[in-house]
Amino acid sequence: MIAEYNIIINELAGSGHGKTVWKTVKPILEQRQIRFEYHVSEYAGHTTLLATQFAKNLHRQPNVTPILLVIGGDGSLNEALNGLMQVPLAEPIPIAYLPGGSGNDFARGLGMATDPEIALAQILNNLRPRPLNIGVYHETLKNDHRYFVNNVGLGFDAQIVDDTNRSKQKGRLGRWSYLSNALKAYSQQVGYPLTVHVGRQRDTYRHAFLCTVSNHPYFGGGVKILPHANIHDEQLELIVVEEPHWWIILWLFALLLMGGRHLNSRFVHHYRSAKLHLLVNSVEIGQMDGQIIGNRNYDLYLSTQTYPFWIDTSIHDH
Repeated sequence: MIAEYNIIINELAGSGHGKTVWKTVKPILEQRQIRFEYHVSEYAGHTTLLATQFAKNLHRQPNVTPILLVIGGDGSLNEALNGLMQVPLAEPIPIAYLPGGSGNDFARGLGMATDPEIALAQILNNLRPRPLNIGVYHETLKNDHRYFVNNVGLGFDAQIVDDTNRSKQKGRLGRWSYLSNALKAYSQQVGYPLTVHVGRQRDTYRHAFLCTVSNHPYFGGGVKILPHANIHDEQLELIVVEEPHWWIILWLFALLLMGGRHLNSRFVHHYRSAKLHLLVNSVEIGQMDGQIIGNRNYDLYLSTQTYPFWIDTSIHDH
């Protein structure tokens, strides 16, 4: 089988890091005579459109595996996945990914190389599609159905994402810009009513503050918020923190940075399940894969399924 790559590049990802990655890998693709076409994503939502067009116009050829390769951040990967999912195919198009954003949490959760040349080798030397866990998001109030690779957050972490995305320091500081925005987000976020349904269990929080569902351990550019989450299984993990005093927030962040000991705190509630149902009866900010999804009430069902990726993380050098 010959791999043929349709490449979508978000040059602006990571404050221009996406463009740098493309400049690094394009000569290698040409030198190795890899079959590829490429398109530059020019505006928010363009990657989704390009991915959808690729899937709709695909004409399969014998002995050729078509692959969509995304160069950009986690948001670019999210857009590409959602674009492909708009076109149901009997044989889904595998996704490959070169991290070129500021956070790159999906690559971190998967164990991908950070060096673009080694990451490219993890793609080009791959031999078969590998099913990975992705999250399914269905919000019934707006009938909003999407897919995510990293996490969905309501409240505090979404506020941090919003502040970080507006920050000029995002590409330069990575996860530290997320942490530096935590105090600002703390002053903006207030507790909200949250109901969590897991199987027959129903828990109600009168003053939820942070509510994050994750497919792997990381958010915010390397913050290990849910250390046991695993992209290779069908489980999602949920963390809920009730509205704390400022000193508790600082203490929890200290435990977080010390390797996940925050989950043992009595202020932290932790769930692990393949299906979750969240109800929020107040207008709250939300994020998915580092992109804001709006301010709204939520009646949110979260589950998992697999999708084929074209990445072999067992390769660590050229």
